[in-house]
Amino acid sequence: MNTEPSPSTSALRRGGELGKVAAHTAIRRVRSRAATLGGSPDEQRRRAENDALAAADELITVLGSMKGAAMKVGQFLSLLDLGMVPAAARPAFTQKLAILRDNAPRVSSETMLGVVRAELGDAMSAFADIDPEPIAAASIGQVYRARLTDGRDVAVKVQYPGIDRVVRSDLKNLAVALRLYKRLLPTVDPQSFVREVTGNIIAELDYAAEADNQRRLAVRYQGHPFIQIPDVIENLCTSKVLTTEFVNGISFDEVTGLDSETRDQVGEVIYRFYCGSIHTDATFCGDPHPGNIMLADDGRVAFLDFGSSKTMSKRALQLERSALIAARAGNATKVAQILRRGDILVDEDDITDADVLAYVNDSTWWHMEDVTLTITPQIANTAMVAAVHPAHEYAEPARRQRFPEEHLMARRVEFYTCAMLGQLGASANWFRIESEWLTGAAPETELGQVDQWWRERTFSG
Repeated sequence: MNTEPSPSTSALRRGGELGKVAAHTAIRRVRSRAATLGGSPDEQRRRAENDALAAADELITVLGSMKGAAMKVGQFLSLLDLGMVPAAARPAFTQKLAILRDNAPRVSSETMLGVVRAELGDAMSAFADIDPEPIAAASIGQVYRARLTDGRDVAVKVQYPGIDRVVRSDLKNLAVALRLYKRLLPTVDPQSFVREVTGNIIAELDYAAEADNQRRLAVRYQGHPFIQIPDVIENLCTSKVLTTEFVNGISFDEVTGLDSETRDQVGEVIYRFYCGSIHTDATFCGDPHPGNIMLADDGRVAFLDFGSSKTMSKRALQLERSALIAARAGNATKVAQILRRGDILVDEDDITDADVLAYVNDSTWWHMEDVTLTITPQIANTAMVAAVHPAHEYAEPARRQRFPEEHLMARRVEFYTCAMLGQLGASANWFRIESEWLTGAAPETELGQVDQWWRERTFSG
């Protein structure tokens, strides 16, 4: 394994690389404009494709060595098929961006287990054995399987040493990089996006806070018939080490190869947990990702990783509900009024109520129509692009609107969830499922009925 540079050296080097990228970006834009002045259409297209791929390479150069920030941005960008590159170049562009999503560093187990010993001290006596081969590598840490002296199998997540300093430094470069690539996300305010991503990553650096989040959810869903939250192992957690119950099962990627009935059921559980909890519990996990989901051996869907968690205020939750209900009814005036009261609509002179409703419908239509719908990657992509890269008559006014961070996080959760449903090819009447938590409609699916029974039995009185 190669020895990595010190955090300070790496940060300085990346800052220098960012300056080079800025210069390259300016040169490439001049070259792209010049390319349209001469040559055949085929030559112009090839130049445009090459410039698009060069942009991806430069973005990877800056973000690819970042810890945490790059993976968050990579998760977002690699799911999108924006109109920023020619169609023929999009597969290669997406593949390059996927490097950001999957670029988890690897640190020797000797170093990582040294962190565990230093953090836990005498509590290490609780372990009978720790497998030195990591079972997963995440953006800011690695995960090991271990067994306690009482026989329980556990997962031990360990933070990379010094990663907190590196992440905080890299987040400054992230803000600059996203300003350079504003055209990738034309309707997303870079400052809001950076604040939202920054807040999530900084929160994920504190494993003690993550343990608290997971502990609350484990209690909340204790005994649930189809949702499993692994228990936190008390006294074996610190701000840099998180020890939880080990889940036996198969990964999300393996689920995508199962029969349609299983994929539909897993998809419905994912939708209920990530999107439904916004309305049923006001607290939701902010990091829907295939790596955080497993189909457990007991048939339940297990959810992992709770470093990013959000509790919405009553005012924000009411805005979410009332805006969606009004949009379902096709009441453009009411939708605009609700968003105006929520300080989301600004600079309104050239955006009509009908534009507002059209914008909402274009990005949420997959769960706003009373039909059974199979989510495909194309459907998920269409919804995401409509929100961040609209190409309709209201596009320019939409660019000037702003989402408060808690609403931006809720939208991100919704988009990521839809993307996972697309990977599963899951089918359901998402409108009617959502009606349960928006309007109190009686559940029609078997899972909905079981969930209602469990909630009434668990929380009544």
